[in-house]
Amino acid sequence: MKNIEDIELMELEELETAALEQNLTVPQGLEDRIKASLAAKSIARQGAERSRTRWIPYVAVAVAASLAAIALIPRSPRLVDTFDDPYLAYAQVEATFQTISNKMATGKHLATKAEETAEKTILIVNKITE
Repeated sequence: MKNIEDIELMELEELETAALEQNLTVPQGLEDRIKASLAAKSIARQGAERSRTRWIPYVAVAVAASLAAIALIPRSPRLVDTFDDPYLAYAQVEATFQTISNKMATGKHLATKAEETAEKTILIVNKITE
């Protein structure tokens, strides 16, 4: 056989002709090992695709919870400075942050419940696709 540089420069037809001129035997079990290797690669690729798409339901739940939290916040048509005393204004800011925290806790609770449902759905889909 030729050296590697000559082989790299050969056309496909030349390579086939050179291979047919050689009186070589294929190792026993080579075809089975190639098939097993290709099957393993295919299974690994499917696992990687599943792990990439596994987080999508969680993102959907987080977006839905965020939208629900935003919908619960009341909107005022125009902001007006209603406090002359900065301490009262600060107390009102603290109360507002506490309200936001409570609403977020409600959204988190809803997201946790939705996560359980999403996991069940993922299990069902995985069983169907297997």
